[in-house]
Amino acid sequence: MQVHCLRCNASLERYSVTQMTFHPYGGDAHAMLECPGCGHVEFVARNSPMLGNLEMVPSLAGDGD
Repeated sequence: MQVHCLRCNASLERYSVTQMTFHPYGGDAHAMLECPGCGHVEFVARNSPMLGNLEMVPSLAGDGD
């Protein structure tokens, strides 16, 4: 399954896992998809089947807390 940017339709090949959650009391981590073409960012569930063919890259954000 190919994954494409919702804004410019560029092919996405990588994702990173974030610890950010959209639930007030915590929850599962999410995956962040960033388009290399236009910079559009989307968040999907970490267990989404669309991540199966994408490469996970380590997250370099944060200060280590």
